[in-house]
Amino acid sequence: MKKLLVSFATAVMVFCLTASSYAFLIDFENGVEGQAIVGIPGVTFTQLGQNTWRYGDSRTGSYNTRSIDLGYGSGSYQHYGNLWAWLGVSGPAGKIDFTNNDGTWFQTGYASYGPFYIEGYNSSDVLIASASGSANAGQADMGWLNITAPEGQYFDYVIVHDSGNYFLLDQMSGDASGVGVVPEPTTISLLGFGLLGLLGLRKKK
Repeated sequence: MKKLLVSFATAVMVFCLTASSYAFLIDFENGVEGQAIVGIPGVTFTQLGQNTWRYGDSRTGSYNTRSIDLGYGSGSYQHYGNLWAWLGVSGPAGKIDFTNNDGTWFQTGYASYGPFYIEGYNSSDVLIASASGSANAGQADMGWLNITAPEGQYFDYVIVHDSGNYFLLDQMSGDASGVGVVPEPTTISLLGFGLLGLLGLRKKK
């Protein structure tokens, strides 16, 4: 019976680690107000024309923003935590480029004064998936958009835009490899239970 339980716990741990190995979450909390978004492994935030991706920090009091989970600010553009991504004041579109060109899904939270769009392209610069959302500035939560690549195809990069640079992004996620492993909470829980089970069986020997 012990051998069976040990085998089961091990199988659960291996499955969880494998299933989440390429999942990532970028919450922008390690950034610095006003600085360009650079140095995140596996992904490049590329400017289109004069559009430079930058960190915004609502703690400065300089923005028309509101932190949903931390409960401060009364602005029109909602986000989580303290920091978020935007394109400054220079333009309406930005590129998110995956180093290994192997993403199969992508999602981001957004707050926008107008309709918002995300478009996924393969390595041949062909549009393979897109999604759009309505204006949502001032609402209780962020809007959420996601795209999935057709079977057998992969995202090389994603373009995000509205109609005039009145948006911010936060809580960006996907499965492109090399961007950073962030296991889902359920994965972490299962892994913990598996380890506890193994430790318990060891003590009974």
